[in-house]
Amino acid sequence: MRPILSAQPNILLFFPDQHRGDWTGYHNTPGVRTPSLDGLAAMGQAFRNAMTPSPLCSPARGCLAAVAPYDAQAVKHNLHDVDPKDPNLYRALRNAGYQVLGCGKFDLLKASMNWGVNGRHGDGPDADLFRLGFTDGIDNAGKHDFVAGHKKGRSEPFQAFLGKHNLLDIHLEDYAGRTGKDRANYTNTAPTPLPDFAYCDNWIAANGLQLLEAASNDAPWFLQVNFNGPHEPMDVTASMQSRWLDPDLPSPVATSEYDAEQHNAIRANYAAMIENIDAHLGRYLGYLADQDILDDTVVIYASDHGEMLGDHDRWGKVVPHEPSVHIPLVLAGPGVEARPPRDARVDLVDLAATIIHLAGADSPSGKGQLLTDPALASRKTVGLGGWRAIYEDGLKYVHNFDPESWGRMWNGEFDPGDDAPAALYDLETDPRELTNLTDEQPETAARMHRALFDALETNDG
Repeated sequence: MRPILSAQPNILLFFPDQHRGDWTGYHNTPGVRTPSLDGLAAMGQAFRNAMTPSPLCSPARGCLAAVAPYDAQAVKHNLHDVDPKDPNLYRALRNAGYQVLGCGKFDLLKASMNWGVNGRHGDGPDADLFRLGFTDGIDNAGKHDFVAGHKKGRSEPFQAFLGKHNLLDIHLEDYAGRTGKDRANYTNTAPTPLPDFAYCDNWIAANGLQLLEAASNDAPWFLQVNFNGPHEPMDVTASMQSRWLDPDLPSPVATSEYDAEQHNAIRANYAAMIENIDAHLGRYLGYLADQDILDDTVVIYASDHGEMLGDHDRWGKVVPHEPSVHIPLVLAGPGVEARPPRDARVDLVDLAATIIHLAGADSPSGKGQLLTDPALASRKTVGLGGWRAIYEDGLKYVHNFDPESWGRMWNGEFDPGDDAPAALYDLETDPRELTNLTDEQPETAARMHRALFDALETNDG
């Protein structure tokens, strides 16, 4: 593959699922190993306070695709698909002359569960993957959807791959022990019986390299590699786990569950999944260098949302706490000035707007700020289902989040009423969100309440 003779750079987006933002080396979290990501940050820009616009798979990816905040796009929860007819990031890139490639867990058409063996959501030129704007790609199910889809008789490319190697039943049997009671999706930390070559993230990484090798030399490319990890269940291969036998990782915040040994085992497997993805990032950077196109490629690392990992006795995402909302975000390459890590509040909408700008494409929304700008505004909103939150001046205000009914909030209705539950945190003095200041600082809470609703009105416009 020879260099592209064009002002348009190639763009590589590494997009793991559920990678919380503080679990990176450049964030100085003890014990976490991300040498490739840290090297990328040193070459470009890392954003220490990056966030998702919505902490759930499909809405977060819907916001990225629409280049729009949660309330300005159509995907409100995991039972909604991105409408292939709607303008989006991928079609904008294709219209700008890009080969638009993707592999892994897209979750843009999650609700339909119609991946097909080819992972294109249909056959021929009318397949939904092409209608979304991709020119080639392989969309596979996420970890839980893999099992749910198999039970429904839905075909899927990773399922076909495992079947070809006589590993499908082994994988399904292993996953049966990672679901159900006692939060087995976290507490079962035994290694998967799958060999390394058949581990899903390794298979996804190989698919991405095959897409690059098949790409034309006559046009720039965009490739989004959507890893299944480090999403739970905490399944890792034996070789991945062997590197984390004596981990020294942070303990959960404000927890009353499990003992230190159980938490450490869960967190070690989570760290192992991150380290494995980071190793693939290093391999991709090496491949681009070998092809003499690294200097022509913008490389980006981000995630759809974070992971609570037992903080505040919560697991997964969907809540407004920082571990759920905070994501890693690093970019480097042509058009990206090298800077020390930046503290501005930025999100996936800004990332999508920046990709559009670097590609010379037309934005489908006109929203988002450019991450390459010297100055960045830090007022941001985030939301899901029944709750919304705003960040401003080091403060965070959350409206209509009820800790007692959080499990119903991901697809609930937003209550704008003044008597809805509220929380106010000073993230500069209380980054772990241990003290709700609404009663202590009612005037500040009222000001942040007004700011939130002003921002939501703007987002809807």
